[in-house]
Amino acid sequence: MHSQITSERFEAIVEAYGADPQRWPAGERAVALLFRQQHPEIARRVMAEARTLDNWLSSADEGEPSVALQWEVLARMMPAGVATRPAPAIVRPRRRWLAGGLGLAAACAAGIVFGLNIGLITLSEARAEAVLASASLAEVDNW
Repeated sequence: MHSQITSERFEAIVEAYGADPQRWPAGERAVALLFRQQHPEIARRVMAEARTLDNWLSSADEGEPSVALQWEVLARMMPAGVATRPAPAIVRPRRRWLAGGLGLAAACAAGIVFGLNIGLITLSEARAEAVLASASLAEVDNW
């Protein structure tokens, strides 16, 4: 930790984090408070400007940014020549959901058909066993 800071650093802290010392970086808060105490004229001027901005920011409406503004910010952040619009795969997520839904429906239908076939085979085997049992009982009676 620094034992002292310059007026430029104090101004930078207050401009970046505002006039409330609780928002200042913990590692520099103590020396910034000491600077404020040792240089009240500079601190008063810098903090008055910061308070004006803090008050204006706190009273501002926190509405959602428009889609156009979001794209403009993204475009400014991208290196030159990089596309700033989403790729077609990102634009059309419904097709993926549709494909996934159709796949799930096909799997469910296959499961139902398979289940019915197993059930019918089991049922036909049970009927065959019943017929064989009846036939064997009939043969016993014929003796």
